[in-house]
Amino acid sequence: MHPLWTFLDKTQRFMKGIASVSLMGMALMTCADIILRATINKPIFGSEEIVSIFAVLAIGFALPYAHKKDSHVGVEIVVRLLSKKRQERIRLFTNALSLVLFLILSWQMFIYGRVMQGSGEVSMNLGLPMYCFVYALSFCTLVVCLYLLQEILSFFKPSRHQR
Repeated sequence: MHPLWTFLDKTQRFMKGIASVSLMGMALMTCADIILRATINKPIFGSEEIVSIFAVLAIGFALPYAHKKDSHVGVEIVVRLLSKKRQERIRLFTNALSLVLFLILSWQMFIYGRVMQGSGEVSMNLGLPMYCFVYALSFCTLVVCLYLLQEILSFFKPSRHQR
């Protein structure tokens, strides 16, 4: 295996851990907020912001894992009826199109993060700098781009495995 792909897999596993911790943080923050609100009528200040940030991180950092495991939603009812060769070509086309779209998404999110950083935009209650999370999502989509590139390149290898 190429060292870049090995590093990509290690990065994806680390990102999956961040997504898991974020998901757990969402649950714990929500539970703590509800318990404190119900028992002593003191909700956690900014809990909605924190849960929203955890949600963004959970979704973004889970994207590479979801792509690698092919667990995203796909409509394959018609494609399954086609020959394996045509299925592979359709997969190549969708991967190439997805690569272009995710590259644009990553690039534009990075630009948006720089604009937010330059303007000093912060969250409403806690005053957290929001550009950090936009940069994080830009990174996550870039990792997805690398997985898409890996799949596209494997299509052209003579010894590729049939799906």
